Amino acid sequence: MGHQTENWVKVAELSEVPEGQPKAVQMGEGRSIALFNVDGRIYATDNQCPHMGYPLTRGTVRNGILTCDWHRRSFDLEGGGCFHVECDDLRTFPVDVRGSEIWIEPGDLTYRRAEEHKQLLREGLLSEDRWTMSKAISLLLKGGVPEEEVMGSILEHVSRHIASFHEAEGGSDVSRLINGLKVGRRYNGADRLIAVTTAACSAAGPASERLEVVPLPDPVAWEKISRWVRNFSYEGQSGRIERCLFTAYHKGDADKLCSLLFECAVEPHFIDAAHILLYVSYLAEVVDEFGWERASELFFYLGAQLVGHRPDDPERYRRDAIQHMREMLPTVEGATLDQKDEFDEDAFVEALTSVDLERAFEAVQSVLVDGVKLEKLITTLVLLAADRMASTPVNVDAGWGNLTMELNVAASLRSAQQVGGNLVAAKGIFHVAWLVFANRWINIPSRPLSQPLSEEKLDVPNQDAGIKRIIETIETLNVQAVGTQVLGYLNAGYCGERLIEEIGHTALWDDTGSQVLPTLRTVFEEWKRAEGHPAQCQLLVGLARYVTDIRMNKDNKSAATTAMRFAEGRTTIEVFAE
Repeated sequence: MGHQTENWVKVAELSEVPEGQPKAVQMGEGRSIALFNVDGRIYATDNQCPHMGYPLTRGTVRNGILTCDWHRRSFDLEGGGCFHVECDDLRTFPVDVRGSEIWIEPGDLTYRRAEEHKQLLREGLLSEDRWTMSKAISLLLKGGVPEEEVMGSILEHVSRHIASFHEAEGGSDVSRLINGLKVGRRYNGADRLIAVTTAACSAAGPASERLEVVPLPDPVAWEKISRWVRNFSYEGQSGRIERCLFTAYHKGDADKLCSLLFECAVEPHFIDAAHILLYVSYLAEVVDEFGWERASELFFYLGAQLVGHRPDDPERYRRDAIQHMREMLPTVEGATLDQKDEFDEDAFVEALTSVDLERAFEAVQSVLVDGVKLEKLITTLVLLAADRMASTPVNVDAGWGNLTMELNVAASLRSAQQVGGNLVAAKGIFHVAWLVFANRWINIPSRPLSQPLSEEKLDVPNQDAGIKRIIETIETLNVQAVGTQVLGYLNAGYCGERLIEEIGHTALWDDTGSQVLPTLRTVFEEWKRAEGHPAQCQLLVGLARYVTDIRMNKDNKSAATTAMRFAEGRTTIEVFAE
């Protein structure tokens, strides 16, 4: 590209664009312009088809209509209008033939299509089309729209989608939404886009309008509302809870609502529904991340569905667990919590894994009444879950869904303590103890967390070589070897955080990425908290074994990488050539 006069740019010689032979020229970084000679007149358009980026120089022109050769999207060659409603219009440029030279006016390339691309994102969410979502998100982010605003648009959809089709099961959608956002912030480029798009996919699907919720008429004080919500939660009356939450918000008590949901979620009758505690913690994070204005509709509906869930009639062991917890709570409620640093961690772990429910609950009661700091107990529960992931047999059923639930519920107690207070977190510990007991069928050998692990080092020349070997082991699905390799890598003194990033990368680029997001996020956040603990390594060993054993080896990167290049103006052919 040679000369430039004011806003006009010389792009080619006239002889380079004979009739019927379109030419692509580069303009700026990554941008491709298509030149067409039709009946002696020169036309200029973006070379990138607005649908999926195929180069339009490979298309056909008849009767002034340019048709893409891939998916047959058609455009008015002169004005750029698309004849298909599910495709953007094509950008065209003024052309001036000066003697033997072709000049075009690129115009102002400032991004002004945010509303169009938000609508494209909504269409992708409704149709559950990953490519459309990836393309819209890429274009919005490339155009400078803040990621928080993009995710806010996704959030607006998810509350209606959950209310229309998922009810309480929508907690898993919110899990992927918030964890995709949190994990995505640890990455750049395609990795980040994959995490954000995975979060968007969690919200995808039809969304129906709902009847308007209105506040309860006065007089209604907070004391009444909080009492009603607790009663309705116990009775499994989710529909009644939503209006109570809505009323409290409109009366200025929004700051008390997350704590109230936590208080309900840790009650004894939910002992076999620990996922409710986990999803309430994610819902609280959504409010913290997006604010009440954007998150309120989701919070009122899903919060009511979660704590208004009616558990199944308890069978023997669940009935015993509920009774034990109820009997022990008065002593816990009367104790001075969160005071003491030291406790016998190994004895606590032995009791939890003893396959003796009463002994496990008595151990929880003992450490709480003794005032052991909740932060230390939560770390122990997180590392116990990680140690079980690192040790679970994988020749039959490794129980990954159960074990990752143990890990993530244990980590969610930090949010429960921060938002709901010490007593809420203390009650939550009984729920994690029940999970360990309920998962006794996995038959994992118990061991003290203080027990030293193997000191054998991975035989590689440097850190990069160690990471490469571990990733190759994951990609070949060799779950029997990967745990030993990760431990050897850490024993060699190599960086754990770097390995978490690389394991996360390979998980995100596989079709199992959405399943891994919550656990990946937990390991990221708990790694430093566990620093200095003998079982810290098990966080990474457990993650690596989990990612390897559930891996599908299906490429998840094409939509994200193509969408990123699309947003840069590159054609699909250029992307594939790279």
